[in-house]
Amino acid sequence: MPDFYQHARLPTLHHLADSDVMAREAELAEWSKNKAIVLLLPALYSEFNATALPRMMREISGVPYVSEVVLTVNQASAEQIDKARSQVAHLLGDKPFTLLWNDGPALQDVHRQLEARGLPDFRHGKGSNIWMGVAHLKARGTPLTVASHDTDILSYERGMLWRLCYPVAHPDMPYQFAKGYYGRVGERLYGRMTRLMIFPLIQAFISVMGNSPLLDHLEGFRYPLSGEFCADLDALSAVSMPSGWGLEVCLLSEMFRTLKPERMCQVDLGSNFEHRHRTVSNTPATAAAAEGLIDSAIEVSRTLANHLLREKKVTTTILDQVQQRYVELANQWVPRYQHDAMLNGLRYDVEDEQNAVQVFVEALRQAFGSNGQSVHALQCVERPACGPIIDQDPALREALVAAAIR
Repeated sequence: MPDFYQHARLPTLHHLADSDVMAREAELAEWSKNKAIVLLLPALYSEFNATALPRMMREISGVPYVSEVVLTVNQASAEQIDKARSQVAHLLGDKPFTLLWNDGPALQDVHRQLEARGLPDFRHGKGSNIWMGVAHLKARGTPLTVASHDTDILSYERGMLWRLCYPVAHPDMPYQFAKGYYGRVGERLYGRMTRLMIFPLIQAFISVMGNSPLLDHLEGFRYPLSGEFCADLDALSAVSMPSGWGLEVCLLSEMFRTLKPERMCQVDLGSNFEHRHRTVSNTPATAAAAEGLIDSAIEVSRTLANHLLREKKVTTTILDQVQQRYVELANQWVPRYQHDAMLNGLRYDVEDEQNAVQVFVEALRQAFGSNGQSVHALQCVERPACGPIIDQDPALREALVAAAIR
């Protein structure tokens, strides 16, 4: 039976039936005549030579309601960005596109202008790429609907894209922000950072701090760390963003502060997404993967704590309590997932899951510190909303528009 559970605060749009993709795309194409839909994709240059991104662009090339694809790229040389441009032109066919080269001279000059205005120094990361893409689109001055998703989805199909865009583009729906969610199941359960860190960590904060509007908001999301969202451009340009892994949690928290609850929803994208996976064990071969998992977990947990505690005059003593409660909850949740896997005949490596919990425990220790330090030490580096900055600086607006590579 399809799931139709509704959270008390957050509207949830479910995948209750298989829809006619062509019919839904035709509807979106009609609505996009009044407000264009742009697809914003953050990418490393290396992803252009991987399997997922080229396949995704071929799929996107035939989507009629996407007026343009904007790829905001980093870690690329001049020669590599030229190769990427040729590759995108070939894969997208007649579909208009824009490349934003974050390492290039035009956008590096924009970064220097922003730093001169007192903004944080430029740092590589997905959040920086999304911020720059939103800033570029805002600088154009045209109202838009902006969809975005990760570029490593091996199981990508165009059916997920219309579902992501539909709630925001529909003229009779009130939503300005839609967050995508989906399954992470193959021969085993994936999505460990969401299952074994963010879910029990949110519950740990609730256990220690009690319920709050923001915690209730975050607790309602089925996949808070998914990279898939669709939003009105004005809503996106009104929120701050960190440079890296904390983007998703920050985006949910910022939207909570800037939009009314009825303007947000989450939408079931209707498939099990196949992303890259990182194995955690004690073997040297996976040490680098474990280190990468710790780094991302540190950023995510620090961003979460920062947004939950930013308006409270407390010390990190409360975070010591949260860490202790997290350990209890995460260890309770491992057998839950084991039983879930057993019921569905899935492979489940208890040791690997327990190792992942220990990785997250270490990440929380590094992220939160101890000994009752001031919580201000947790402050995350976030670039403020780009909209007001662009409105105040015509020269910056022109530079952002001119940075486009087509």
